[in-house]
Amino acid sequence: MEIPTYHGKGWFGFASEIIENIAENTQALEEEYGDFYRVKGLAKPFYAIFRPSIIKYVLQTNAKNYKKSIAYDQLKIALGNGLVTSEGDFWRKQRRMAQPAFYKERLVALFDMMAAISTDYVQDLEAKLETNKSLEISQEMMTVTADIALQTLFSANDYGNQEEMYRIMVSVQEYVIKRVNQPFKIPLQYINGNHRQFLREKAVFDDLIYRVIQERRSSKEQRNDLLAMLLDATDVDTGEGMSDEQLRDEAITIFSAGHETSANALSWTLYLLSQQPEIAAKIRAEANEVFGDKVPSFQDLHRLNYTKQVVEEGMRLYPPAHALGRENLSDDVLDGVPVAKGSVAFINIYALHRSPKYWEEPERFNPDRFAPEQVKARPKLTYMPFGAGARMCIGNHFAMMEMQLLLAMLVQKFNFRLDESHPIETQPLITLKPKHGIKLFVNAI
Repeated sequence: MEIPTYHGKGWFGFASEIIENIAENTQALEEEYGDFYRVKGLAKPFYAIFRPSIIKYVLQTNAKNYKKSIAYDQLKIALGNGLVTSEGDFWRKQRRMAQPAFYKERLVALFDMMAAISTDYVQDLEAKLETNKSLEISQEMMTVTADIALQTLFSANDYGNQEEMYRIMVSVQEYVIKRVNQPFKIPLQYINGNHRQFLREKAVFDDLIYRVIQERRSSKEQRNDLLAMLLDATDVDTGEGMSDEQLRDEAITIFSAGHETSANALSWTLYLLSQQPEIAAKIRAEANEVFGDKVPSFQDLHRLNYTKQVVEEGMRLYPPAHALGRENLSDDVLDGVPVAKGSVAFINIYALHRSPKYWEEPERFNPDRFAPEQVKARPKLTYMPFGAGARMCIGNHFAMMEMQLLLAMLVQKFNFRLDESHPIETQPLITLKPKHGIKLFVNAI
């Protein structure tokens, strides 16, 4: 069976231009080539997939034949062999050990830390607002979610300069993405100093995390944070715990992947709300009714139903994890199409979430899409901001709890209006970032 093939631009049919903004560029081709097509001219056979039946086959039905793609091999140089990058038996072992840290009862215990940090942040934000000056909201969201990540992970938020850590995180992502998109230029990185810079920046995170692990092991102090839960975790078969290196890999994965995805999702959602004040007004009314002037409790989250819908709709339009890549370990057949071993199955979540086949007026921001009856009626695997299958994000409930809490508290206290003089553009790195940031005028209610 033949499928449509995109040959790229120019005389030689080289499709490298597609990777300049792979989320939007592959989406743009869907109208002409459909929801399953091949892209020629890249390093490996490359299949763009937006069809739920094929997504289910790759991520669930025949998942054992699909490993994470080369992009994750490059990401491993930064994150190590944590849950995002590891494979096979090692991944299954680590997942079993780490899973209890994200059980509901553990999250309840972490919620008070999260709420206290959010309360302090809202107060600090109100104090620093300036009339007629817009605020770079994506940087603000990085700051508060980094505070939450450090506190819930390490019971501390005073480890280093957070703005510098954010700069390093962006720099590391850009370095990794260049290696993925332009592998032929990797040798140059060892000549022009980029690799040395990467190693210096990676060392900042490594030194921080190994120091905290060693301090905790030597003190034997019991704390109610994610690191304590990981330190206590043991393999059910051997009774062994995690080594310092394993702890480092899981901790840096939780910190870097966890707080950045939430920050980007919140930033994009506030950008959307800044243009639709009537939706913000509904969030504000719900927050006033549910928790009013008091600090929100974990039980309050279950009553913030409309706020949850807004978060979900924000992640539909701007999913932080905008794509998944899988590489098949042996020859396979996808919906009647033979696919050779080593091919890349590229699942564009960004495009899937905006497909007119599954979403009415897909470009419109409409939280009512996530009312319970609409969710129930929608086909499976048309919405997957946290992935799907066995490798669905382990921290999805933590992230939803954080985003729901912060969004309700922020919108309750502030109005947000878009600074239209500032450019807005997506930048699909490891996560879907605003390339130039997002500037909003923020005013206290």
